[in-house]
Amino acid sequence: MAAFKRRTFVMLWKIYLLVLCFCTVTSKRIKEKIYIDIVSENGCFRLLNGTHQIGCTSEQEGNTGVVHYLLTEKDWTYVLTTGDTGPYIPVLHALNFTTENVRRLVRSGRVNGIAVINLDLDTKDIQAGFSVDKSADFSLYHGTSQGDCKDVRWNAAGDGLFFDDISIPIFSIYDRDDVDTILKKCWERFNKPLVSGEYPTYPLCAMELVSPMAAAKDTKTCVRRSNLVTNLSPMMYCDPLGDKNIVATLKAVPSDQPRRDKSVIVVATRMDSMGMFYNQFPASDTSVTGIVTLLATAKTLWKLQQEIISNDSSSDIMFTFLQGEAFDYIGSSRMVYDMQRGRFPVADDNGGSVNLQKITLSHIAQFVELSQVGMRQDGDSLWLHTDPNVRKKTEVQALLTRLTKLGAETNTTFQTPDPGAPLPPASVQWFLKEAGASPFPSFVVTDHEKSFTNKYYNSHWDLPSKVKWDHPPGLNSTEWYDTDTVLSSRITRLATALARYLFWAAMGRDPTSDEAKVLQADIKDVNHMLYCYLHSPHCELFNFTVSPDNADALNQNVKPFPFYVTVDTMTNQVTYLTQRILALFTGKVVANATHSQCAVQGGDKRYTYMWMQGAMVPQTGQRSHVCYKSTALLTTAQSPAFDIDDYDWGSGKYSTWTESRWTDFKVRVFLMPSKQFQTQLLSAGVVIFVISLVVVYWVNAKAAVLFSTRGTSREYLFEYST
Repeated sequence: MAAFKRRTFVMLWKIYLLVLCFCTVTSKRIKEKIYIDIVSENGCFRLLNGTHQIGCTSEQEGNTGVVHYLLTEKDWTYVLTTGDTGPYIPVLHALNFTTENVRRLVRSGRVNGIAVINLDLDTKDIQAGFSVDKSADFSLYHGTSQGDCKDVRWNAAGDGLFFDDISIPIFSIYDRDDVDTILKKCWERFNKPLVSGEYPTYPLCAMELVSPMAAAKDTKTCVRRSNLVTNLSPMMYCDPLGDKNIVATLKAVPSDQPRRDKSVIVVATRMDSMGMFYNQFPASDTSVTGIVTLLATAKTLWKLQQEIISNDSSSDIMFTFLQGEAFDYIGSSRMVYDMQRGRFPVADDNGGSVNLQKITLSHIAQFVELSQVGMRQDGDSLWLHTDPNVRKKTEVQALLTRLTKLGAETNTTFQTPDPGAPLPPASVQWFLKEAGASPFPSFVVTDHEKSFTNKYYNSHWDLPSKVKWDHPPGLNSTEWYDTDTVLSSRITRLATALARYLFWAAMGRDPTSDEAKVLQADIKDVNHMLYCYLHSPHCELFNFTVSPDNADALNQNVKPFPFYVTVDTMTNQVTYLTQRILALFTGKVVANATHSQCAVQGGDKRYTYMWMQGAMVPQTGQRSHVCYKSTALLTTAQSPAFDIDDYDWGSGKYSTWTESRWTDFKVRVFLMPSKQFQTQLLSAGVVIFVISLVVVYWVNAKAAVLFSTRGTSREYLFEYST
């Protein structure tokens, strides 16, 4: 009997496993037949500051709704008021994705999400512009008429959509196959109105948007919840925004030598942008034009580095790339914070090593900032903005006059706005605010006099085509990489003028005619940087500078890297590559160094050492691998608010932005039956379940009768002799 039961159990277990495997495969096939996954997963996400939450989120299991393509006013009326098959997930064309339309949809309470088709934006244009940022942001002028933008509304296209707290998910659909799936296989086949004008009945094509956010309310609440230790694996709900700033000084002044007051010229730009959709932060004029100009200027000026260093009375020059400026000036506020505490550019390590000498606010002789410089106003003019207080208390006008003169030599026109006008949004504001009654000469170079000429500031519309980075059709990647454009010509001339100006500012004299010829930026360098930042990371410049360990990761990316600051727990690709390009342009090759030797030797920590792939060797098809030594180093770009004990999160002094954590972004479409059919299906399931319970109970009660076995005589098994 026991053997029979064991054989029966084994047989039933095998049958169970076969059924399980069959059900698993079948269920997967059924899922694939029911759902179509959408590749485009760039969703709107949630951020928090000291007092608010902003951005988007879905329910934990996602939001679903009937797909409706909004083309006409009739479609809008159907979704917002008359439709009876909701809730809906409207599909918007990029041109219709405006702040007013989004707010209309959210207020209606009849939509469960929004999908935005973002295809071929470089060939389209919004006449009024589009920016998700506010119309202005002034940390220096907070509470004044300038702070309220009564004098200058810098970002005329901005209406603050980014700062709305949106209770539904919003996704960007950027893949052409995904658009075809949604519009042709879904909308046109099942949901599009009939020729008669009537709307089809069930089944209808629906969409599921999944983007649940873990954090809620504000940064203070999120940080408190994240710090609660309730088990062995604490749950993190949000992370501070932050990354690294990049700095490189012309003179590597050691920490055991003094640095004179007013002996450092700071020339800076920002590296980041913002936008509604994760991984869609193109920043062509917002950030890229400034980054490329500053890199080209650094390479040009470094050609005469020895002439400047050999002059004991010359000023040092610090090239600065700031991160997180789009979020209440994270990078600049942290740099000033560290300067005030004697921790910039590096803190003392108490190990007897030699570091770079500290730089404080008292060391700054002047501050030059590059802002948006790609979309020129009045033909080819650039504008030199200054703070009214700086004009009154410093000799900044003499600096502007000198730069204007040097610009004329390179066919770059500089103009100055009304002397009483405030500074546009700029990182130098933080430095001036902390300098107080003793400001230093400073100015901001922009492509606008008043309102931004870039009507797509801080948005996913800030694309290369908007800044005159145009190419003749039919070029291959190599030809495109080397082609001169209107933008590259403008940046080259600006970099040349700036390099000559900085030489004058550092040396106290104009460059000689021979030196001026040397101080000429190379348009090829500018072409290459624009191609890499704006078009494709699969470029020779990025491949040359990247470390061999990261080469595969670089080549897996087919689109330009996003210019978003990210969180301090992640590596920012833009920061990583910009530092390496700066090291390439300003550093020196360490001859015959191996990978293990490409590191700090001894106690001199003034320099960074970077192991790069190097140039391709034609004979071997392998890269040469090379070590570069430079002063290009990374400094902290996280808000001081997260380092100050018991910080007042509502004070507004420092940035308090955090990014909510999430587990998954997912979009898929499927057929949705009517509510009546779903009710009938549920009812049938309940009936079958009840019947199953009755049958199981009856079978269990009658088991002795139904599954009884006939007794077996065991007398024949053994015979005993008598």
